[in-house]
Amino acid sequence: MGVLIWLSRISKAVSLSMKKLTLATLLILCFSNAWSADTYEDEIIFYEEFSPLKSEKETAKFSNYYQSMVDKNEPDTLGWRFFKADDNVIAILRWKDSQAIVRHLENVSEGGVLEEDFKAFNEHFAINSIAVYGDVDEEVKAMLMDFGLPFKFNPLISGYSR
Repeated sequence: MGVLIWLSRISKAVSLSMKKLTLATLLILCFSNAWSADTYEDEIIFYEEFSPLKSEKETAKFSNYYQSMVDKNEPDTLGWRFFKADDNVIAILRWKDSQAIVRHLENVSEGGVLEEDFKAFNEHFAINSIAVYGDVDEEVKAMLMDFGLPFKFNPLISGYSR
């Protein structure tokens, strides 16, 4: 009989410990977004093709400079990379959302902190195409089109970003 009482007490203790563990796990899962890295459900990606107008060395130097200026001035730009592709340059830009694009447009426009840098950008590259992947706000699409550049918009079907 003593063994049964002892097993009953252990069972209750284990059951209580499991309930506490389950509750702790649920709380961690519920609040994990507060501790984990951001997710970027509204991410927008630009795939840009350029023809370089300067030497390979000047193009590389300016590309490094320009991406560092964007990084410094635009915290909601998630990525900005230049790639050599035969005789062209490919840029892949990642934006947190449409508002991050608005900030960039403001920065490169007249009076913006990157106005002169964007003029230099256009002295280094001829923009051949810009494919935009993701759901861009209609007002932002209109702002982009006002720049007179060759944009093509490709809305998101499904996916995620981390």
